[in-house]
Amino acid sequence: MTNNNINSKDRAQSIASSKNAITLFIIDQSGSMEPLKAATQESHSAVIAKIKQESIDMPTLQQYTNTWTFGNQQVVEQQPLTKVVANEFYPELVLHCNGSTPLFDGMGRACSDLEMRLQNLGFSSDNTLVTVAVFTDGEENSSRTYTQAEVKRLVTRLKSKGWVFNYYGTDVSVEEMKERLAFDDGMMMAKTPTSFKMGMHDFAAKSTILKSDWIKMDRDDFKL
Repeated sequence: MTNNNINSKDRAQSIASSKNAITLFIIDQSGSMEPLKAATQESHSAVIAKIKQESIDMPTLQQYTNTWTFGNQQVVEQQPLTKVVANEFYPELVLHCNGSTPLFDGMGRACSDLEMRLQNLGFSSDNTLVTVAVFTDGEENSSRTYTQAEVKRLVTRLKSKGWVFNYYGTDVSVEEMKERLAFDDGMMMAKTPTSFKMGMHDFAAKSTILKSDWIKMDRDDFKL
């Protein structure tokens, strides 16, 4: 991958003067994800390819991605916050499926880290749309740092800044996750590779519409 990591003064000035869209992936890599590993990796790459195309179709919108994984009581930033450019290489996601499912820790760590990084880099809620996508095949069972209540408060606070949260899971309905963790949308999937591919496709399609609508109007007029 060409070094598009966001760290220079010039990029910060560009950020402040443009509309920005950030996609945060938070992906399960617990042991039970092994049969779904290849489909998830391939689908993640397909979403990145779609975002690359969007960078051509929506030239006034600067797009960035950030990918985190959680599993075996570990939360890892797999791919740092990076600007997506149509003609540049982007490494494929590699999952190492093992252990339990620290969903709350994954969400808490990834969202808190990204929020702090965006503040430090000069991103503003006035010109930045953050879309979060959580993909998991199971329920929380091993978080040590964050509780459900803490994650829900974090999600609720970030939604007040315009962040949008999507849940793609197998064991719990989207409606229940809206209640538990204040998610906005998503899809309940089956524990099959085909269903996970459908989930990623669903997220990509909805995300494109969301971004297209957002760049056409002022932030104050934007409604989910």
